[in-house]
Amino acid sequence: MKTAAQRWLALVGGLFGLVYLILNNQLPSFPDFLLGLLLGLGMVFLLLGLLPGEGWRRLRKWKRRGE
Repeated sequence: MKTAAQRWLALVGGLFGLVYLILNNQLPSFPDFLLGLLLGLGMVFLLLGLLPGEGWRRLRKWKRRGE
């Protein structure tokens, strides 16, 4: 079962990937650092959006433990 937050993260990751592809093809002189940042953020968001339910719960539990 996917949560609404996971679906949102997967959508944002896909959009970052799409923006990366568009900028890379349309503006070849765009700075490589920014393109790499877009691609990296897209991959992280997609990974978080595709985690299984148990992995998602364990990650949130680990994150909240430091509060």
